[in-house]
Amino acid sequence: MTGPLLETRNVTKHFPLSRSLTQFFGGEARLAIHAVDGVSVQVAAGETLGLIGESGSGKTTLGWLMARLHSATSGEVLFEGQDVSQLSGAPLRRWRQNLQVVFQDPVGSLDPRQRVWQIVSEPIQAQHNFSKAKLRTLVAELLPTVGLPPDCLDQYPHEFSGGGRQRLSLARALSLKPKLVVLDEPTSALDVAVQAQILNRLVSLQREFGFSYVLITHNVAAVRFVADRVAVMYLGKVAEVGPVRDVLEHPVHPYTKALLAAVPVADTRRRRTRYKISGEVPTLIRPPPGCRFAARCPFVIDRCRVEEPLLLPLVGASNHVVACHRAAEVADVAPESLLVTVPPPTTAAA
Repeated sequence: MTGPLLETRNVTKHFPLSRSLTQFFGGEARLAIHAVDGVSVQVAAGETLGLIGESGSGKTTLGWLMARLHSATSGEVLFEGQDVSQLSGAPLRRWRQNLQVVFQDPVGSLDPRQRVWQIVSEPIQAQHNFSKAKLRTLVAELLPTVGLPPDCLDQYPHEFSGGGRQRLSLARALSLKPKLVVLDEPTSALDVAVQAQILNRLVSLQREFGFSYVLITHNVAAVRFVADRVAVMYLGKVAEVGPVRDVLEHPVHPYTKALLAAVPVADTRRRRTRYKISGEVPTLIRPPPGCRFAARCPFVIDRCRVEEPLLLPLVGASNHVVACHRAAEVADVAPESLLVTVPPPTTAAA
């Protein structure tokens, strides 16, 4: 196969407001929440793309558009060159075995009335007419690959820990051997030790079976460990995309700089540099013209408020793209007047 495994081209998702809410916000025409606006990203075969950004940035909506859990308002979602946004009925059901989702909440996404073999075999039953004995055999063979014993077929989800339930979700997603798995905050409800186990399992499964992943997360450490490339989203737009090391160690977009500077560090003795971010977050009901980060950006100029920046490659780095009019100026260092140093906490005298 030539080209990316999955590609979104200028994909957009707007959620219309009710007429009463439209009137509340003073709109004459029907208003909508602009959850994702003109996003174009690619995922290669065997690659992991991380999606990071604060809550409300559109990460999960974009992942659900990739999986056709939402239908796009406009734009294309291409899988192996085929526009899957136009599929429906039997062709859509057949295509779904290529892409599966691990949802954020394993408690809410697992039916508490079903046993393990029923939960994990549900995608198989949707694609094949196998007997109960055959399904149980397939599930028993699959469970050890995600770190679960094969003798738990008749247990219920409530009998597992949080990590165990997430492993069940992962087993269900992998039951059809998909080419791509969308992982929506797969470690958000787990303690650190279990997070490490799940991430290690994801990496080993990818090496063994060649899966591609889209990892949606707030956990920058998880992206650093698992992902090959990372896309940073802000208010429905992609701000920066590039190799994970380039973006996380040398961020260029002012929002990426601020986002990464806010990540806690274990060493409280370190002095840290943070960007002064002020101003209100714009509404997704009436997004502002120009750059959506302009109202909070310390580097803003008049052009930023009226002209939307395009995702363009950095000079000498064609695989690192940034949507910022001043990318070349702010890439390396910021003016001292725009920085604030956060000293380490002092220890109170006994």
